[in-house]
Amino acid sequence: MDIDQLIRDDEVHRDVYVSEEVFALEMDRIFGSAWIYVGHDSQIPEPGDYWTTRVGLESVVMARGKQDEINVFYNRCPHKGARIAGDGCGHTKGLFRCPYHAWTFNLDGTLRGVPYLEGYENTRFDMADPRFSLRKVAQVASYRGFVFASLSEKAVDFESFIAGIKSSLDNFCDRAPNGTVSVAGGVFRVVQRSNWKIFFENLERHRAPHCDA
Repeated sequence: MDIDQLIRDDEVHRDVYVSEEVFALEMDRIFGSAWIYVGHDSQIPEPGDYWTTRVGLESVVMARGKQDEINVFYNRCPHKGARIAGDGCGHTKGLFRCPYHAWTFNLDGTLRGVPYLEGYENTRFDMADPRFSLRKVAQVASYRGFVFASLSEKAVDFESFIAGIKSSLDNFCDRAPNGTVSVAGGVFRVVQRSNWKIFFENLERHRAPHCDA
């Protein structure tokens, strides 16, 4: 597919919005490598608090660790791939427990316990092997409480990325009496059943006409 033929100065071909090939490229080249906002640190104020969201097609968990650090993991157990956290937010009481085979993980993602450990004797399984811990996303960074993650080690450095929106975030936060903002508790989500670009383009003033051919 020649992407350049789909976008012109005065029109955009409909395949940009409906082609599965274009969508796959976007998931890889945009959501798979860019910095994506995953939540605000006020949503996980205490160690053990977590918040789930998506980065492209990947479900991820943002969690507060015991040392007050913020970790972002892929939301799947390394054993059989079951989700370790349900949609929304919650508190783990010190560990994540997979609902499938009850593997448990510390708040930093390291494997903590496995039922019937003796069953793994004389195998390659090793509790200390990082392959059996929760997999962290490649990079995590924050600015004024806004947490961003990237699935790629090769993403542009965070300072270069955030430079383009720093003034907007500063303007937003500086309006608060103490210079900080927080997100109200609970979860309210709306599923937009359309191509992701249609939603964002309706937030802008300028849109190119669509070509139906």
